Amino acid sequence: MARLGPFEHKPHLVVAVSGGRDSMALVLLAADWVAARDGRIDAVTVDHGLRTESAAEALKVGTWLAAAGIDHYVLSWNSADVTNGVEAAARAARYERLEEFCRARGALHLLVGHHHADQVETREMRRLRASGPAGLAGMAAVRELSHTRILRPLLTFPRDRLTATMTARNQDWIEDPSNQDVRFARARLRSVDMTKPVSDEPDEPSVARVAADLSLARAAARAVTIYPSGYAVIDTGPLSDAPQHVVQHLVGTVVRCIAGRVYPPRGERLSRMSARIAEGALEGGATLAGCVLRPNGPGRVIVLREFAAIAPPTLLGASARLWDERFTVTPSSDLPDDCSLGAVGQFEAPGAGEIRGSEWFAGLSPEIRKTLPAICHNGEIFLCALQKPPESAIDTVFARFSPRMPVAGARFATA
Repeated sequence: MARLGPFEHKPHLVVAVSGGRDSMALVLLAADWVAARDGRIDAVTVDHGLRTESAAEALKVGTWLAAAGIDHYVLSWNSADVTNGVEAAARAARYERLEEFCRARGALHLLVGHHHADQVETREMRRLRASGPAGLAGMAAVRELSHTRILRPLLTFPRDRLTATMTARNQDWIEDPSNQDVRFARARLRSVDMTKPVSDEPDEPSVARVAADLSLARAAARAVTIYPSGYAVIDTGPLSDAPQHVVQHLVGTVVRCIAGRVYPPRGERLSRMSARIAEGALEGGATLAGCVLRPNGPGRVIVLREFAAIAPPTLLGASARLWDERFTVTPSSDLPDDCSLGAVGQFEAPGAGEIRGSEWFAGLSPEIRKTLPAICHNGEIFLCALQKPPESAIDTVFARFSPRMPVAGARFATA
């Protein structure tokens, strides 16, 4: 844990616990660590509802943790609407709910139980998909999100060591049959012997990832400007002497940021787009992974959110939320319950009246403005303020551009 710091005085940890051997070992070890520092620990189980016995298993986990003096919470997710990519959808929903829990509890650190074999599997899956240095490095021991840090303290721990820990503590665990279900990619890999030696020293893929991240950070500092209205401008001049793989990495992470994605696009389309940008041959523009990229004057490319990719409006709700995976929207306390939240362009119609708050966006092009968050109530449209409104502005909603992933984030931590 010391290598994943620093930690605050009396740290507050949240541990994701499925009830399996790895997460149970993690939560028990984390409880010992936090108790020695007079901190707090919460254990959270996300019930995906993918198996009929999952609810009963969550209760069993709660019983075990209660015996250990650990507070336990169960969060639910409905998988009924997912027909394809269930594994990926469940993983995304799990992290979304865990991050929301951490934000609500004011916890900075979210611990997950990935160990050495998981790291080997991740790298093998990415190798089969022809990932670059960033992907082949595998999972980072520390990953910073907008409100919390994901920590993986067990990445250098072999599975046998976790089994020994559980046996020594006389603690049972739950075997998840999906780990052996060959319909899932990770389970198929687990049927293959991928034993690798465990070392605390950074390996070649990790060193390559660190170098790639450093090159990205330098290129982004020289060539990218991010605007609070949710768009970016890439100055191609500083990229003229950059290697193509650096330009491709940069374009991919800018698109990831502006589209609110967790992972950047990859493949031939990204490669071609990056080459066109570097050569100044973008011409009329193009779309990529939920973004529009087009020339913005000599040697400049603007990256905008693609309006057609924004989900339909939903009810605003009473608490802060991440809208379109890009803007943290905080409503004022006295707004009606039936306000809708969506993009400006989704509420605008021919002949519609003046949009309240439009003075905050003077100078923005219509293409940018229509992708910004707004609320609608009884036909009235209110633009969300990108600057904190005065206390007297009770009918406003504050929005801050806070995409799930930045262009160049925290360092890649190996362990």
